Amino acid sequence: MDVSVCIFARNEAEHLPRCVAALYAGAHSAESRSINFRTHILVNGCTDDTAQVAAVLAAADPRISIHELPVGDKAHAWNEYVHRIADEAAAHIFLDGDIRPSRGAIAALVQTLNAAPDADGAAALPASGRSQRKWAARLRHNHYLSGNLYALSEKALTKFRQRQLRLPFGAKGEDGIISYLLLTDYAGGTDDRHLKRIAVAEDATFEFDPLTFNARDIAIYRRRLRRYSERHFQKSVLYQRLKTLGASAMPDNIYDIYTDENLDALHPRPDPVNFWIDTATLRRLRGGLPIRRLFPA
Repeated sequence: MDVSVCIFARNEAEHLPRCVAALYAGAHSAESRSINFRTHILVNGCTDDTAQVAAVLAAADPRISIHELPVGDKAHAWNEYVHRIADEAAAHIFLDGDIRPSRGAIAALVQTLNAAPDADGAAALPASGRSQRKWAARLRHNHYLSGNLYALSEKALTKFRQRQLRLPFGAKGEDGIISYLLLTDYAGGTDDRHLKRIAVAEDATFEFDPLTFNARDIAIYRRRLRRYSERHFQKSVLYQRLKTLGASAMPDNIYDIYTDENLDALHPRPDPVNFWIDTATLRRLRGGLPIRRLFPA
């Protein structure tokens, strides 16, 4: 059985070797022996040595291909894989370059898809992180995909291509958009009850390194807060648009949704954790003080 793996790698020189090592260690498990892996590393917009690290990995394993994209945008990278790069395969595995799939996770995702004929996607579950249990419970309850690790079937990719469905450039939280499209049977609108489209693979888990109290991780945490804040406002506007007009109203660029009318309706969340970062985000979206000046990377 052929399985195509897509690894998103942006400034992951440190984590990428461990990600690939965990991926192929799992490939040698008893459950994975019937799977033929082909791995595509999408190096997108990197400013570190990710491309060089990926080249070393590819030189050591002919199953690995590298695709260098000049722009650091995960939604764009996803579009490139789905609409241009992807091999024909029984299943397509998507994972971030900073996570480590558990042993047998890829096989569990493939088996979950095969066991659920109505499923176009399979969700893996977190095995690390402070909010691991709540996060996993939310994925199970809502039938959501986590962008860290998930699978799509070949028929899912065919549907995305036939309907010319692409993620908006600049979108934050691409996993939420993909989940929404699957749960609405690729139509958008308000009927998101097609829960059978996403199955949860209980035996597929992933791990990642927790943040610690040092300068580098503090900077990562700040960037994460900025991203989460923008995703919060994006969800408010984008999903209302898609629920009203359908999936055909998906914008090419996420910033096209931030019209003056839409921005006037957005307000910072009142809690002390999010208020200041939301305020900075809205200033940037409205063309005011750039967010990076208030919260430097």
